[in-house]
Amino acid sequence: MSKTTSKDKLPPMSYLECAEGSPHPLELIAFFRRFERGVFRDLIYTLIFNTAIGGAFTVFFMLFEPEARLARVLWVNFVIANCIGYLIHGGFVLTGTWYGTWLRRQTGAVRVLHYSAIPIVGVFAGYWLAFTLLDLPEAKQNVFSAQSAITILLLSLLISAILVSIFLARERQARAEAAFQGERARVEAAEHQFHLAQLKLLEAQIEPHFLYNTLANVISLVDADPSAAKRMVERLIDYLRHAAQASGSADATVGRQVELLQAYLDLMALRTDARLSYRVDVAPDIAALPLPPMLLQPLVENAIKHGLEPKIAGGEVRIGARREDSTLILSVADNGLGFRTTRADSNSGLGLANLRGRLESLYGARARLTIEDTQPGTRVTLALPIGSTP
Repeated sequence: MSKTTSKDKLPPMSYLECAEGSPHPLELIAFFRRFERGVFRDLIYTLIFNTAIGGAFTVFFMLFEPEARLARVLWVNFVIANCIGYLIHGGFVLTGTWYGTWLRRQTGAVRVLHYSAIPIVGVFAGYWLAFTLLDLPEAKQNVFSAQSAITILLLSLLISAILVSIFLARERQARAEAAFQGERARVEAAEHQFHLAQLKLLEAQIEPHFLYNTLANVISLVDADPSAAKRMVERLIDYLRHAAQASGSADATVGRQVELLQAYLDLMALRTDARLSYRVDVAPDIAALPLPPMLLQPLVENAIKHGLEPKIAGGEVRIGARREDSTLILSVADNGLGFRTTRADSNSGLGLANLRGRLESLYGARARLTIEDTQPGTRVTLALPIGSTP
């Protein structure tokens, strides 16, 4: 027994799949490619195409027979063109539905034969049907006579050549579009993995340094101030819980990122002996908006490290989030030493460069990052498009 492969078990093509394999001739015109394929659409397209062919034959006939009645010639050609056109249309739909799976696996020569045979049969059958409907018995009898058959055969070969060129060109275009879409999906998947790797690298750079310093603070407070050490451990646990929820969630939102920042700032306030205070001003209606992780935290860490820690009196960090039409506005401000004083710091510059790179890869030119020297302090603002899927 021969072995049946999964390829041989492919189901017959549906109407739409058949339409994809045998595109409508009108789709050569860009306007007609704007509408989604379907049974009703293709029937309308065939009517338009048939009417145009009938009109062309009417003009050609009237050039040689100007005394003929235009209305009668137009009606006869309209009936003939639609009988032929719809029979060819039906032939492609039926063969595509019954044998489409097999046809997709054949060589170009077999498909050319398929695209040629159906128009030939459709032209002969269409003439016979049209003359029956028009009650022209003599013309109906002459359809299969030698002289008429040669004329009709030449006409059908002309139609076949036109359809073959159209269908094969559209097949090549469809394959090229499918290959392009597949490559674009592969690139998008690679970019997504690259963004995840960037995020994990950034988190890996931040977390150890932060944890080491926090645990060092806890150790220093165990003997001197046990209650403060306990509060710091509690805040650390709270921060780690929020961090785990943020990293394990598929949906990063403004609310989740702000909760993580509040836990982080609670810890930093304990570590700096109340030299640090903070305020969070986030509109309730934007808490559920999506926000990629690790966009705000580097800005907050930068404000503390380069703006407030060098300042003996400490200071305040203010985090704001609001919506302006279709734009999400995020801001991190401090009243520390200011941007001009700290802008030469290489670590600060590197952090901002990394952030700009992430914004570019996530949003392209649709995101903006601005830095203002507020004297005292610095304000960094992010403007991100709402509704974009990074």
